[in-house]
Amino acid sequence: MTPVVIFCLLFIAISIGLLYLVLRRNPYPVPRGGVQWMITIMCTLLVCLSGLVIALEWSFSEHSEITSAPESVEPFVFRLVSNQEEVNISDFNGSVVLLNFWATWCQPCITELPELDALQEAYGDRGLVVVTLSDEDLEELQLYDDLLPERTVSGYVALEELPEYFRNELASGRPVSYVIDGAGTIRERLLGAGTFEYFEGLVTPWLAQLQS
Repeated sequence: MTPVVIFCLLFIAISIGLLYLVLRRNPYPVPRGGVQWMITIMCTLLVCLSGLVIALEWSFSEHSEITSAPESVEPFVFRLVSNQEEVNISDFNGSVVLLNFWATWCQPCITELPELDALQEAYGDRGLVVVTLSDEDLEELQLYDDLLPERTVSGYVALEELPEYFRNELASGRPVSYVIDGAGTIRERLLGAGTFEYFEGLVTPWLAQLQS
């Protein structure tokens, strides 16, 4: 249970308790007078909003499950958006790689790109390389130039040119992210969007191992 859920449950408990105290002397559990109505409405709104936040939090957790994926990355080539230079994912062996697949049509992807930029800036000098890849055409990506990440290794690759493992995974949608250790093995997988703090928690153990 996350701190957000605990906080919302606390709000719900407080609201229900306050309603009980306000209405307990009434013959029926119905507000009487302006003050009781105001308190009842406020508590009801608080309960509804807290319930909505809990539902969203649980939905995020369901679609952002981290599972172990001890799979060696089969080398594949992609092109950089900036200059179309070819890069092999194996070029980053020896670094911890956060490999992120995104798309311009995916709003959660757009939301997390600044988080990935910030992660690269914070941990790039400690051995982290954040690679953000789209399977869209270069021309399509250039139409959304203002959305492209600025600090990550930003590239594009046709879906059919990816190893089968990634092709199968991407069939479920975007974004999908992988933490790859210095030996080229996938250690963690994130289905769904993540925050800076979430990604930080994934990569730092492997960065520490890299430097030990």
